[in-house]
Amino acid sequence: MARYRRKTFLSRLGLLHLVIVSVVAILLLTPNNRCLGQESKAETWMGILKAGPQKLRIQLRLKPEKNGSFSGAMVSLDQVATPIPFDSVERTSKQLSFEIKKLGVSFAGDMNADQSVVTGVFTQGLKFNIEFKRVEGWKPAKHVATWVGTMEAGPKHFDFQFRVFADSQGKKSIQLDSLTEGVTGLPGDYQRQGDRVTMTIPATVAKVVGKIDASGDVIDGTWNQSGEKIPLVLKRIPMEQTKSPKLNRPQTPKPPFAYEAEDFTVQAAAIDPKYSNDVVLAGTLTTPSGKGPFPAVILTSGSGPQDRDETIFEHRPFLVIADHLTKKGFAVIRYDDRGVGQSKGDFKDATTADLADDLEAVFEWAKKNPKIDSKKIVLAGHSEGGIIGPIVASRNADVAGVVLLAGTGVPGREIVLNQTREIAAVAGLPEKVLNLQDKLLRLVVARSKAGLPMGEDFADSLNDVFGDLSEEERLKYGLNDVATKTILMFKSKWMRYFLEFDPATTLSKTHCPVLSLIGGNDLQVDPQLNMPAIKTAMDEAGNQDFTQVLLPGLNHLFQKSETGSPSNYVIIEQTLDDSLLSELSGWLEARFK
Repeated sequence: MARYRRKTFLSRLGLLHLVIVSVVAILLLTPNNRCLGQESKAETWMGILKAGPQKLRIQLRLKPEKNGSFSGAMVSLDQVATPIPFDSVERTSKQLSFEIKKLGVSFAGDMNADQSVVTGVFTQGLKFNIEFKRVEGWKPAKHVATWVGTMEAGPKHFDFQFRVFADSQGKKSIQLDSLTEGVTGLPGDYQRQGDRVTMTIPATVAKVVGKIDASGDVIDGTWNQSGEKIPLVLKRIPMEQTKSPKLNRPQTPKPPFAYEAEDFTVQAAAIDPKYSNDVVLAGTLTTPSGKGPFPAVILTSGSGPQDRDETIFEHRPFLVIADHLTKKGFAVIRYDDRGVGQSKGDFKDATTADLADDLEAVFEWAKKNPKIDSKKIVLAGHSEGGIIGPIVASRNADVAGVVLLAGTGVPGREIVLNQTREIAAVAGLPEKVLNLQDKLLRLVVARSKAGLPMGEDFADSLNDVFGDLSEEERLKYGLNDVATKTILMFKSKWMRYFLEFDPATTLSKTHCPVLSLIGGNDLQVDPQLNMPAIKTAMDEAGNQDFTQVLLPGLNHLFQKSETGSPSNYVIIEQTLDDSLLSELSGWLEARFK
C-alpha cells in the first residue's frame, strides 16, 4: 500500500531516512482573529525561542484587515526565509495568541502596558517560555548563493540544491531542495569559519561538513546522518541557474470551472451514534451545471494522512478525477481524512476499519443530499481506499457500484513482503540483500501475527540477519539499524490491522457492479499478485458485473512510468494518464448515466 507516501521514499527504503519532521518546525499561519476597536497598523514582533542548545529567532508579522481581524505570518529566521500562515490568531490590547493545528503549535501571551512586549508560552509537544518584542518593520532575507551536488547512496543517487540566504543582520541560512524527491525548502543553518563550511538541516537531523577550495566554487564534503557519512561534493553555480523549487503539474485544473463546487462537513456521530463522536469530515462536492439529482462518485484516498485531493508532491489526482467526472455529468465527493486538513479526529490510531466508518458516514450524508441521486452512488477508492470501498459496500446493499483504483486482493502481509522486494529490486539492490531483507520482514510479520513483544532483544536478534554482510555493504545498502526502524513501523495499530486483513472477505460479499483498474508497472500493488485474487473473490460473490483492466506502463499513481519506482513519482509531471480517466468515466457512463 502507500502508507508511507507522505514521507520521503528513501527513508522507507532504509537509505538516508529523510523524515520531514522538525520539533521546532517551520511555523505558519492562517488568521481568524478579532482586533482592537481602533485603526491598526501592520506589526512586527521578534523573539528568541530557546530549545535546548538551539536559539531560534522567531518573527511574527501581523497585518490588519478591513473587518478588524489580523492576517500575517510567522517566520523562523534561522531555519527558513519563507513565511507560513496560522490556523487562528487573536490580538487584543492585553493578549496575543495563535495556533497552528497541523504542527501542534500554540502560543498565548500577555501584553505589557504600552503593548511593546508580549510574554507567554510557546507549545509544541514541550512548553517554552518566550518573550516577543515589537520592532519596526522587517526585511526579507536575500538569496546570495546556490550550491548543487549529487549524492550516491547505495544504488540510488540524489540531486541536491542548497540555496543560501542572508538576512538584514548578515546572518546566513540555507534552504535544501532534494530535487530527486521533490522535497523543497528544508530550512537549515549555514556556518563558515575559514575554509570550513557546515550546513545543518534540523528536519532531517543531517549535517553537511566540507572544505571550500581556493576558488570558492567547490565544497568537498560529507553528508552526515544517523551515523553514516556519505561523500558529497557541491559546486557553486550562477544564481540565475538556480532551479525553481516549484514543481510543474500541468494537469491540475484551474478556475474558472464550468460546474459548481461547495464545501461541506459531516459530523459522523450525527449520522449514526455508532461512529466516533470526535470525527468531523470536511470535503468538497462538485456538481454539473443543470438540474439534478446527479449520479455521484465518492473518492476515498490511499493509506497515510491524505487531504481531499490526495495531494502528493503537488500532484492532486482526486482534483483531476473530480474535474473530469463532473464535466461528464457526475457529482463528485472528495474529503479530507480524519485529522487532516479541515477534518477533525485522531488519524494516528485509526485502522482501515475506522476509515471505513468514515466513508460510510459520508455515504449516508450523500444519500440525503438533494443534488445527488441516492440510488446511483459509487464508491471509488485508491490503494487502501480500494479496500475501504468494498468494506462499506459489503454491508450496504444500496451502494450502486465500487471502483478499485490499485485496490488489493490479498492480505496486507503479502502486500508488504511483495512491494518491499519489488521496490528494492528496481532500486538495484542485489539478490543477496533482497533475500536477507525478505527474511527480516518475514520474522517481523510472524512476530506481529503471534502478538509477541518486539523489544530491544528482538531487534538485536534481527540484526544478525545481516551478519554475513561487511560493514561497507551495510553502509552501502542502508542496513544499519534497519531492524529497529522496521519494528517501529510494525508496532502501529494501523499496520497490525492491515497485515491481517484479507480484502477477499469483503470483496466476496460485494454484489454491485465492480471495476478494478491496476497499472502494469505498479510496484506497490503488484497486478500479478492481486488481479487473480480479486477475480477469485468476485467469482465467489457471484458478481455478474465485474470488469478488470490492466493499464500497461502505469505505476501505482497511474502515471506513465518506465520502472514504476516510487522514487519517480515526483519527477513525472503527469498526474494521471488519460487511459485511467477514459476507462473510469466510460465504465461509469455505461451504467449510471
